[in-house]
Amino acid sequence: MRLIRFLLPLVLVLGIDGAVHALPITLTLDPSSVVLTAGQTLTVDVIVDGLEDDGEIALESFDLDLSFDNTRLSFDSLSFGTSLGDPNNGAETFLTGPGNPNVNSVVEMGEFSFLSEAALLALQSAPFVLATIEFTALENPGVALLEFINLSGSSLGGLGGAALGDDLATPSALNVTIVPEPAAAVLLLSALGLLARRGRGTRS
Repeated sequence: MRLIRFLLPLVLVLGIDGAVHALPITLTLDPSSVVLTAGQTLTVDVIVDGLEDDGEIALESFDLDLSFDNTRLSFDSLSFGTSLGDPNNGAETFLTGPGNPNVNSVVEMGEFSFLSEAALLALQSAPFVLATIEFTALENPGVALLEFINLSGSSLGGLGGAALGDDLATPSALNVTIVPEPAAAVLLLSALGLLARRGRGTRS
């Protein structure tokens, strides 16, 4: 289990009060659907929204697993947004990920912010991007599904260890349709046309 899952209970032990959140939080993949040919790049943003209730709720951490079809997509890169602090500054954020995506078909991404509530709220104008993931389409036509797995209360954390993941609406999934390259499609149509003409010739 990754380190971030241990940080939220630790904050609670320290006696910092967590915020209460009542409205659904949404976790979205953008785009929601896409059509690619082999070799094309897919860029996916992980977006969170709905952190506003009667007042604003700061997101302090997230711990997310995104599954994908590694027979149709190859993982290229994971980059974190700046909504929880500078991802290149260890004094502002602690990061985990991405694991070994092309082996286990899961991109692991986690972040814990060391910033104050005021600093976080200044960075988090909803909706905002948690992370951006890039894939390359492989030569295997068909539909690949990207979806979040292993979600729990600690998947999204507020200040004081508030388990914002308990308020998550059903997250969106992303359907990726991989089609043959145009040249291959033309060859396939030509072959089907020849077969059809031969069939007509045989019957006449």
